[in-house]
Amino acid sequence: MHSAGTPPAGQAGDGGYGERAETYLRLLAETALRAAADGNTNRVRDAAEILVDAGVLSGQAAAQIMNDLQLALRLRGKRDALAAGALLRRLTAFRPGYPSREAGGQPNSWRVLPLGPPPATGSRLMALIRTADRALAPAVLHFSPIALLDTETAPLTTLTATDDAGTGYRLGFPGGTWAGSTWTGTMALYPAPPATATRLEISGPNGPVLRAGLTAAQPAAAPPALVAGPATESPGERLLTRRAEGMLAALARVAPGGHGARPPDTDELTATLEAAGALSPLSAAPRRLAALGQLLGLPVEGPASEVPARWTAVVAHYGRRRRPAPVSGTGAIGAVLPVLDGARFAVAGVHSGVPGSFLYVVAEGLRPLPRRLALDPAGRSRESPASIDTGFSWWVRDDAGGWHLCVLEDINPVGREGVLTMALLPPLGHPTTELTLEVSGPAQQVTATLPVRW
Repeated sequence: MHSAGTPPAGQAGDGGYGERAETYLRLLAETALRAAADGNTNRVRDAAEILVDAGVLSGQAAAQIMNDLQLALRLRGKRDALAAGALLRRLTAFRPGYPSREAGGQPNSWRVLPLGPPPATGSRLMALIRTADRALAPAVLHFSPIALLDTETAPLTTLTATDDAGTGYRLGFPGGTWAGSTWTGTMALYPAPPATATRLEISGPNGPVLRAGLTAAQPAAAPPALVAGPATESPGERLLTRRAEGMLAALARVAPGGHGARPPDTDELTATLEAAGALSPLSAAPRRLAALGQLLGLPVEGPASEVPARWTAVVAHYGRRRRPAPVSGTGAIGAVLPVLDGARFAVAGVHSGVPGSFLYVVAEGLRPLPRRLALDPAGRSRESPASIDTGFSWWVRDDAGGWHLCVLEDINPVGREGVLTMALLPPLGHPTTELTLEVSGPAQQVTATLPVRW
């Protein structure tokens, strides 16, 4: 079997998963051509979506197999009701691709410009992340009531940025939210400030809005501890784990006493992944998923199994009728993670308040993922970014040992990069001094212990 369309070694598909998955899908497509199948390709389409979602088959290879199947059906005088082009979907308004590269073939370097001590009150930056042609700065900006009196001029459009040498920078605001006179979001600076800059000032007509020192961090501050390596779970186990995380995310978005999650089709998932060689028949992942469904009160059958402690922590928090209030404040982090399954991430910081706790992450290289999007009568997607599975699992442990699931809340594209706003479930209950971040992809994972400065 030809498997040139599968992901290259070192990315999803490493370890022989890609070739086995493509072989299985081609053999399954052949069964759809038999007379007994009567041209029904639903099983092939479902299997293709599962294998692409698991990261063991590229979207290009799956689309090619589906196109070949459609052509073979037409030659036999049969036609499938669904178009093969509906298989692949991209993140809404965000077109990911592998990290941009320099002339020598190496990925363009990202650098976190170190910030000085945070101000006691007022506006502040979470981090200043320098990419190829810009700097991205998730920030919290506090405006005086006077600045908001002019209803004809948006406050953000009046802001200017200069450094200590008097150099001006063009500002962009790809995304953010208002809460009274406070804006929380991401600023983009064009071009990126040089390494020699020692101060950045954001000003409006009524004076400075933010002053940030661009100086080296205190010598006593411990550098981020990063441990990268291959994923401990198979791609099939990773997919089942992500489905469980989707159930936990749904639990967090309903009123106390409800569950909001839908039971997953564990049998179909397990059968496809096992047949494609992406899941061992001895794996405990299907039992864990079924046990979580039972814990949530869903009509899921399966043997009892132990639910991981981090899952239980999320269920216990959202099972309460009275939940502790989130901590209020902004924590600066600023750390670039190693390239993970072809994607790159930089953790800017965390902002917490009444709506919840949110982690701000700059991302590049997220792969397109298959989605079955629900459309309204006008043909627009009803799905919110929170329901999109990026293919990566994000978990955070605070300095008290509490676990928090990170769920995509918003996506703000900035050129090739995108700023991800990720909700922490449950939210932080205290200003933790460090976060231990665990990010897992189809084939690789990284653990990072990151200091947080509130």
